[in-house]
Amino acid sequence: MNRRAIGTITPSSNRTVERVVQAVLRHFPQLDSCFARVPYYGDGLGQPADAYATESYRQAAWLLGHAGVEVVCWNGTKGAGLGLPVDKALCTMMAEAAGVPATTTSLATGTLLQRLGAQRIGLVVPGATEYARASGAGFDPLGLETVAMRGLGLTDNLAASAVPPGRIAALVREVAAEARPDAILIWSTNLPGWMLMAPLEAELGVPVLDSAAVGVWACLAALGLDPAPAAALGRIFSLPG
Repeated sequence: MNRRAIGTITPSSNRTVERVVQAVLRHFPQLDSCFARVPYYGDGLGQPADAYATESYRQAAWLLGHAGVEVVCWNGTKGAGLGLPVDKALCTMMAEAAGVPATTTSLATGTLLQRLGAQRIGLVVPGATEYARASGAGFDPLGLETVAMRGLGLTDNLAASAVPPGRIAALVREVAAEARPDAILIWSTNLPGWMLMAPLEAELGVPVLDSAAVGVWACLAALGLDPAPAAALGRIFSLPG
C-alpha cells in the first residue's frame, strides 16, 4: 500500500514553504509530501490583483492528484485579502480537480484564531502596511479586529524568503508591545518565521502563527491526524483539527 501523502501548492517565487513542510513532517514519519507551483513572482505577477488565476490552481491540484495525495492545500496568504469566500470557492475547484479535499492557509488561519479565542490580532507582512490592513479585513467577518501591523516594504515576493529571522522577530515584538493582541500572524508563506513561533510565544505569552506552518496544520487536520507530535514547534500544533 502507498504511504499517505499531503499535497501543497505554493507560489512560484516561494523558497520557504517546502522547508516548513519538511520540518513539520519530520515529526510525522508516516507522511510524504508532494508539491506543485502556480505563477506568482516579482510584484505579484502571474496572478490578478483582485482574484486568482484559477486555471493555474486547477492544473496544480490535478497534477497533485496523480500522486495519490489525500489533501491539497494552497499554502499562500492571498485569500485573506480577497475575502475568505473566494478561498472557499477555490477549495471547491481544487477538490474537484484533485479528487480529494482541499484547504487553504487563510481558511485554516481563521479556524485556528477562533480555536484560540483570539479577537484582536496583529500582523507582520513583507510588503506595505496597506497589505496587512487588507488581509486583516478578510478576517473581519469572523469577528476579528486588526490592532497592530508592521510591514517590511518589500515588493518582490522572492525577497521575503531572504529576510533574517531576527528582523521578523523584532517586528513581532513591536506588534506585541504596541497593542498586546490576542494572536500575531507572520503573514506570508515566504517569510521564514516558522522557527520563531515557539520561542516568541514563550517570550511574549501570545500565540504566534506562522502562515506556512498553518498550511501544514491544515493538512494534518484534513487527514484527521493529531498534530501534537509537532507541538514543540508552536501552540497551533497543540490544537486538533
